[in-house]
Amino acid sequence: MDLREVSALIVKGGVALGADEVAALTAHGTSRQVRFANNEITVTQTWDEVEAAMLVKKDRRVLTASITDVSREGIEKALRDLLAMTRVVRPHGSYAPLPEGPFRYRTIPGLYDDGIAELGERATDYVEAAINAALESGGERAAGTLLAVDSDSCLATSRGVEGARRKTAVNMVVRCLADGEASGMGVACGTTLRGFDPEEAGREAGRLAGMSRSPVSARPGRYEVVLGRPASAVIFDVVAGMASAFHVDSGESCLAERLGERVASEELSLWDDPGAPGGLGSTPFDDEGRPTRRTEIIQEGTLRSYLHNSLTAEKHGTESTANAGWIAPHAWNLVVAGGRLTDEELMEGVREGLYVNNVTYLRFQDYRRGDFSAIARDGVFRIENGEITRAVRGLRLSDNVLRMLRNTTGLSKEVVQVSHWWMEWGTPSVKTPLIRVRGTGFTVPTK
Repeated sequence: MDLREVSALIVKGGVALGADEVAALTAHGTSRQVRFANNEITVTQTWDEVEAAMLVKKDRRVLTASITDVSREGIEKALRDLLAMTRVVRPHGSYAPLPEGPFRYRTIPGLYDDGIAELGERATDYVEAAINAALESGGERAAGTLLAVDSDSCLATSRGVEGARRKTAVNMVVRCLADGEASGMGVACGTTLRGFDPEEAGREAGRLAGMSRSPVSARPGRYEVVLGRPASAVIFDVVAGMASAFHVDSGESCLAERLGERVASEELSLWDDPGAPGGLGSTPFDDEGRPTRRTEIIQEGTLRSYLHNSLTAEKHGTESTANAGWIAPHAWNLVVAGGRLTDEELMEGVREGLYVNNVTYLRFQDYRRGDFSAIARDGVFRIENGEITRAVRGLRLSDNVLRMLRNTTGLSKEVVQVSHWWMEWGTPSVKTPLIRVRGTGFTVPTK
């Protein structure tokens, strides 16, 4: 069976077994991964997967499951198990039906590239080019991954929705080490090979690693900081996650009860753009079948909207923003508006402060307040009179999400799509400039 047939079979079977509503999202993906460490390719693997996700609603109960056995028998068993569970779970507190189709969907350019689909063994050439660039730029040992994906998916619902999409994606993360604790990181990603530059990712990782040699211990305190794009992507991935109405309702968001309020500097505007050409998360429809659209989240510092699916929209008395997730709505492509300054001009505005290329292991002490800490790494430097002077070590970024948003004093012009494994709130991509934030808190580990 092809994907469309599988989705149709799930919908038809669920209705026949007594479900009030059924949705099916079936996907087939071929992925090729190349991993490397100590300047050598260590693993190359290719896998081919088919997965069917299904949503069943009955008597105001809402249940989901996913299966890899998409035979008729596997589908029927999964549906029967789901419907049996509707007898023991509670009705949903803010139940809403799926949207009524059919819908017409736009075509989003730049989401598929035969070159990625047919990359094959040439993936190792990209990796070797990145490794060589990293070593030539000052690094000593390079490690990381390259992942190329060719995927098809098909959505169908019992309310007349049918949609299909085909996408490719390629993502490279390079971490480079020099002596001791010196490290750097570079990233490259896209949905086509046009503009995908693994050598630049390697050069950036090697350059930062080389600059990070002989770091000095830094003092805890508050600094004016310029966040590199990998670090900015981590912070804004958190903001996008906290804008999900699911996390607002779960007590995991410092944006709760702040709609219409000033939550950030007037310098800051960000939105979700699921129709962005070449966006890693771009899609013409969400998981409920609604046509996607741009949603302003923060506009000139004011919180304008949460991200909604049908269930959260019902609870909040508003309309879906076409960001489903059947359970948790989420951003597709977060875009942070660029500013008026070049990267260099943004740095020149810092008399005494820090440059932080990346942050990792971001963890919250208080989700509702927004208090968190994260390890600053992969290029952390002292800035003096607008110039990087030397590397520093041993710092944790320890601050508050809202305070950082409100203390943003500048953004650079160039907005770059970033995706890497430290973006743990699930935003597929963040298009971000460099950002400058005053009074940012840093701590040092205690013994």
